[in-house]
Amino acid sequence: MGSRGCMLPRAVRLEPGRLRGRLRVPGSKSHAHRAVLLALLAQGESLVAHAPLGDDVDATIEAAVRLGAEAAVESVEGGCAEASRALRIQGPGAQGLAWAPVLDARESGTTARLLAGVAALLDKPVTVTGRGRLPRRPVLPLLRGLGRLGARYIASNGCCPPYTVAGPTRGTYTWVDARESSQYLSALLVHAAGRGGLAVEATGLESRPYVEITTRVLEAYRVRVEAARDGLLYRVEGEPRPTRYRVPGDWSTAAQLLAVVAAAGGEVELLELDPGDPHPDRAVLTILQGAGARCGWSNGALRCESQGPGSLTGFEACLRDSPDLGPALAAVAITACGASRLCCADRLRLKESDRVEAILRLAEAAGAEARLTRGGEQGLCIEIRGLCGPPRPAAYPGAGDHRVAMAAAALALAARGPSTVLDAGSVAKSYPGFWEALAKLGARLTPLE
Repeated sequence: MGSRGCMLPRAVRLEPGRLRGRLRVPGSKSHAHRAVLLALLAQGESLVAHAPLGDDVDATIEAAVRLGAEAAVESVEGGCAEASRALRIQGPGAQGLAWAPVLDARESGTTARLLAGVAALLDKPVTVTGRGRLPRRPVLPLLRGLGRLGARYIASNGCCPPYTVAGPTRGTYTWVDARESSQYLSALLVHAAGRGGLAVEATGLESRPYVEITTRVLEAYRVRVEAARDGLLYRVEGEPRPTRYRVPGDWSTAAQLLAVVAAAGGEVELLELDPGDPHPDRAVLTILQGAGARCGWSNGALRCESQGPGSLTGFEACLRDSPDLGPALAAVAITACGASRLCCADRLRLKESDRVEAILRLAEAAGAEARLTRGGEQGLCIEIRGLCGPPRPAAYPGAGDHRVAMAAAALALAARGPSTVLDAGSVAKSYPGFWEALAKLGARLTPLE
């Protein structure tokens, strides 16, 4: 379901070249996770349109089905590069959830954390498991937030999936330490909607825009959300009701494509993006403009142009709210002129790979200098001295991480000669049509098995 026959080879060989063309960006993974689970908690039929393909969203859909939803793909639009699907979901409502003793979140951290909020609505224990690096991604503060409402829980190694949680919960207020992830707060807000109301407070909130995504999707399902105390206390009222929800284009996916254009050169137009979307990866637009890329909106499309290696200047970015931008921006920094700093990068170590180390390996393969520094409020910084020109041809490591493989593609297209991207199939996690998208925009690539 996640790949729909898309090109997912072991490796891809890329010839240097620029991208040109027009592309519809698939739906946002972040919005889709939330929309699917709220459709589960709404009693009746919902339509989730423009949902993306990908293993992560499939994990959430399959979990919803195991918890009692009926889900069907009503239609699929576009070729693999632009594919989206309309999902018709019959939800049992929070009161009608089926018990599923084990749920597989695969490698999706969002799925693993949001499911805790749903599973705690049941009065029997539910174990959420996963694979890859998921057993190293923390979840304990979220479970403690549910525990303050009376939920019982246990986490592997005292911190991480697999974890087991059981309700029912009681009370009208809880709080969570959200320094590690905003998903802890989002999961409690989803739980609050399943309960019909709850007050949830966060301390040390990171990646606040993702919580705004959660509140917007809740409101689309006609759940009332009131934020107070500078957006750290949320009062949720009402249960989700069936709706028709259209997932906006994914700024995370767009960021990967824009990074390729910025690093390698070219001109693209991207459709389906919402300029008012709270998604934090929208920051890529401002960062690339500051580095010298020409980007702007025209007739609902985002148009970006770059002259490629050596045409952009070094930049500084804080990744606190948008850690997924790290690898993509690193690829741009490697081809730019001057020094760049990617700061607030501590959480990059807790992703599908240790993205800090992955970025250092990409820089080394490209022939660029990169080092780590630490200090003050910016925490860990990755400093990259740009090549002010094309990277050297190389076998660029994908680190088994979809974001790293996409960043490697940017370096391969910008390189002085043919290069290879390893672990190319990892893009199935979020954007299985990535390689077809590059081909559609003019990239010359050869799948390698």
